Amino acid sequence: MSSSVQTLYQRYRLTVDDYRRMSEAGIFHENDRVELIDGEIIKMAPIGSLHAGTVDQLTRLFILTFGQNAIIRVQNPIVLDDYSEPEPDLALLTPREDFYKSSHPTARDLLLVVEIADSSLAYDREVKLPLYARSHIPEVWIVDLENRCVRVFQDPAEEGFARTRTLAHPYLLTPLRLPACEIDLSALFRRA
Repeated sequence: MSSSVQTLYQRYRLTVDDYRRMSEAGIFHENDRVELIDGEIIKMAPIGSLHAGTVDQLTRLFILTFGQNAIIRVQNPIVLDDYSEPEPDLALLTPREDFYKSSHPTARDLLLVVEIADSSLAYDREVKLPLYARSHIPEVWIVDLENRCVRVFQDPAEEGFARTRTLAHPYLLTPLRLPACEIDLSALFRRA
């Protein structure tokens, strides 16, 4: 886009507060799948059975493995800055007595964010991953169902994650912030 066209208009970035007021005013329907990313309302893809089943299965594994050490948040909002309130598939949160009833968790509350990618791999890697890095989320896992691997991203910085690795079978992982807890994700990749 030429600079002369850029000066003709400016995008209005919605804040998290704007977004919430819109929701409270009924602008979004109950079944609308949207999230706020960098001030823009993004319509999320419908959830297919493979994705939904994998989220359910991983939730169960997380409860069994991390249930006493973290709060497991499933497809619910996290606040990363004034302009972003994504809804990752799963997040492990620092335990809090009120279970975040008084406010959504922020970046400093996050131990781990997990995205399940079947049709959303490009979006997760190109849009959400840089946002998570800029927000200094300590660790992100992308469960890549199509390629049957788990992509692990650690050591966030403004320009991305410094450490990345791709894990294939065996799928044994230990989150950075929960070093005493190892989880086996092999069951996620078994064919039905």
